[in-house]
This record gives sequence, C-alpha cells and structure tokens, in this order.
Amino acid sequence: MPVTRGNPLSKFNPLGTGMDAFFRGLLVVGALASIGAGYRTPNFIVTAPTAEFAKQVGDAAEIYRGELAIEWIGKPLPANWSSPCPIDVKVGTMGAGGATTFNFQNGEVYGWKMEIQGSEERILDSVLPHEINHTIFACHFRRPLPRWADEGAASLIEHGSERLRLQKIHGQVMGTSKKIPLRTLLDMKNYPTDKQQVLTLYAEGHSLADFLIQKSDKPSYVTFLQVAHSDGWEAALQRYDYPSVEALERDWDKWVLASSPTLNGPNAAQLADNRKRATPPGTTIRGQSPESTPGLTDLSLPVATVPASTQPNRAAIAGAEQARAQSEPAPPIEVTAVAPARSRAGLELPLLTQPARAGAARVPREGTPRSFTQ
Repeated sequence: MPVTRGNPLSKFNPLGTGMDAFFRGLLVVGALASIGAGYRTPNFIVTAPTAEFAKQVGDAAEIYRGELAIEWIGKPLPANWSSPCPIDVKVGTMGAGGATTFNFQNGEVYGWKMEIQGSEERILDSVLPHEINHTIFACHFRRPLPRWADEGAASLIEHGSERLRLQKIHGQVMGTSKKIPLRTLLDMKNYPTDKQQVLTLYAEGHSLADFLIQKSDKPSYVTFLQVAHSDGWEAALQRYDYPSVEALERDWDKWVLASSPTLNGPNAAQLADNRKRATPPGTTIRGQSPESTPGLTDLSLPVATVPASTQPNRAAIAGAEQARAQSEPAPPIEVTAVAPARSRAGLELPLLTQPARAGAARVPREGTPRSFTQ
C-alpha cells in the first residue's frame, strides 16, 4: 500500500479523527497481518505467519529437495523448476499434515501447489520433507505411481514418532478384514473412499516400503518401481528373490508380526540415521498464530539463494528440539474426504472426527492434464 509522507496538499486524515480513526487503523493493521509473510527461494514461494518461519520453511525445502533427490535417484534434479512451488503454511495446534497438487501432461510435471500445517516442529521434520518427497518422485517418474509406493516412501522421511504411529496402525489391522491384501495394495492407483482404509493404505505402504528398502536401498526401490511399471510385479520381485507376490506377502507378514525389526541389510545404517533426524539446523521454535492467508504477489518477494557450500546433508538435519519431540505424542494423522484426490491431511480436523464431505471422483479425458494431490 503506497504511503504519502509529508504531503503539503493533504488537509485531512483519511482515517478520520478520534475513536473513528483508531478503529479504522485497527482494521488496516488487521488486514495487513492477515496476509502473512512471504519468502522466495529458487524453487519455492512460502507464505507463513511470520517472515522468520517462512524463511526457515523455504531454506529447509531447498535442502530437502536437493538431498532427497540424491538419496532416491543418486543425483540432484537437473535444474530449478520453471515456476516455483507455492507453499502455504498454517501453524497451530491442529494435526500435522499436508497436500501437494501437481499436473502430468505429455511426460511433463507442472502446476505445483503445496499446503502444510501443524506445529513448527512437525512441519519442519515431517510434513515438509514428506511433501517434498512427492515432488521428487513426480519429477523422476513423470507419471502417477501406485499410492502405497509414493506414500510409503514419503512416510519413511518423517520423524520417528510419526513412523511409530503408522507401524502401530499396521499392527492393529494384521489378521483382520481391514488389512488390504498385497495384490490389491500393489495396484491401487487411487486412495480408498473409506477414511479408515486410507489410513491403512498409509500404514501398509510405509511398512512395505521400509521392508523392501531395508532389503536393498533407496535407489534399488526406485528401480523396482520402474521395472514393475514396464514388466509387472512378478518380474520386479525377482530383484528381491521372490518368485511371486504371495511369497513376498508371507515374508512381509512374518516381519510385521515380529514388530518390524531392523534387518541386517546394506541400508540398515541409513534407516537408523533417518529415524534420528529432527529439524534443520538454525531452527528457532516459538509459538505462532495459526492463521495464514496467501495472497502475496510472487514477483514482489526477494529471491533467496542457497549457497553452493550448503550441500544437502542428512547428518546436518538435527536440532535442539530432538529429545523433546521424540517424547511427545504424535498428532493425529488426517486425510481429506474431498474427491477426486485424497491426501494425508484434511487440513482442519483429525481423521476419526472429520465428517465426510460430498464429492465424486472425476476421470480425466485422454489428452487432458491430470491433477494429483498427494
């Protein structure tokens, strides 16, 4: 908003006088505060309740984007995105979660949009890396993946307390009709319509991805998904010495019933390191307002550059909040109930109390962009 200072032609106060001016001033201040604070990096435009936290989210997003690509595909993404991904951040006592939307068309991915919410700790050590992981897989595969494979891999990046929650949920459905059979799970391209089954999909996806990666490593998991897409699951499973889907399910079930012990595979040390990961360095945790409204013009934000010396390094992702965060109970895991997409976060209410919303899935026509929410 332009402000004229010391204009000799001004003979009146545009806000009025006395109490009228006071209340009008409060409205102006409130309107400006509702906009939130913005921060721009080469690949992200962050809107958050404060400038300080917007910067923390933006810088952490760039680190995760670089490091996670190296972890999964062995090299950084080829270049910065042509259009930065907007990240709308809501901080408060609501359950932690997020949703990332993007489009596939003719082998390209575009139209990024990310919404994340929760406490500052959970946003930085779980929600943000989870959502960034979806963008890495989208850029690499450039097509929709089976839901378990994408969500399972992203869940492995989260804080240990979130992973423990998923492990417990999986244990609860074992041996019941709620368990999703492996053959059904492998080919699920969409989220279930039942909210509880969505949660089961997350839990089983997390467990199966963990099991396979412990038996190999993350790049091998990516190759496994590529082979499955081109040659089918039976051919892909030969890379793990399983002759059939049923043989994998038997072995996997035994591991789950044994409380998912750490396997003595080549990836055991890396998984142990992931479970210790906390917030990015330099993070200051303070209580923030839960209100955040996007609306900043992209080009009006200064562009921050990540120094070349700041190489993504998972060992550096640690902070003073680690011990306290590990002892805190995990917030509820949430999903949206709005078709056509489902995400882990309803962005408002916990899964078990969120009312169902109306909406029917739309099947995109051939040749049209396909939009996906993770």
